[in-house]
Amino acid sequence: MLKVVQGHEIWVLPEGSHGHEGHETRCRIFYGHAMRPDGLADPARLAAWVLIPGGAKLSLKVEAGDDRFHLVAFTPGRDGFWPVTVENDVGPVAVTADGFYRRGTRKDYPDAREVGYYYQYARTYVQVGHFCATCGPVVQPPEIINLAHDLELILTPGAYRVGDEVILEVLYRGRPLPGTEVKATWSLREEDDWGLSAKTDDAGRVKFILSNPGHWLFYTRVADKTLGREDEYDKKVYSATLSLFGVR
Repeated sequence: MLKVVQGHEIWVLPEGSHGHEGHETRCRIFYGHAMRPDGLADPARLAAWVLIPGGAKLSLKVEAGDDRFHLVAFTPGRDGFWPVTVENDVGPVAVTADGFYRRGTRKDYPDAREVGYYYQYARTYVQVGHFCATCGPVVQPPEIINLAHDLELILTPGAYRVGDEVILEVLYRGRPLPGTEVKATWSLREEDDWGLSAKTDDAGRVKFILSNPGHWLFYTRVADKTLGREDEYDKKVYSATLSLFGVR
């Protein structure tokens, strides 16, 4: 719980660069910090789903992987980009008067320094099929880009390359969120912690250059005291991650 309060997050990555229609594809769910796995998220608090392009949500079963990740799997029925979401309902965590971290509400710990309710989102896109890089952009249905999470990192899916500029939009409860920090890193980075950081502009957008090869991860976090509940928690803390597989 200490790690959640201080910034540990979940993220999800496909197992391969693309899947194929009618064949099972799998994604790995990691827990840690800045693409460094550190233990496992509690599977009882995880929920996962995939959005069928142009269709409905399909719930996914979270299954054991190894000591570094959990797994979800689905069999796509058509080509396109399939958004996979994992949610981690951590719940209320108190920082007690003596500085310990305990699961519970302010009613459980009335003298706590603070109590926050932690909720995490993770998203990736699974490419199903092969797309011609010189044939123009793939048309993306809008419903696979904005998934109506409480906190979202919005990025149009595609086959990104080293040197590409990406523009992300941060939405909080459906509205652009200006002035919030977005962090980024890549899997081949040797140093720990986030490699890049920038704040969103007045439209809630931020730009990054994909300067290095590897998987990329973007992260943002919002603490909202207006959502506190008397005798339960002082604030609700949302985080969101978005991954890109195999930038080359």
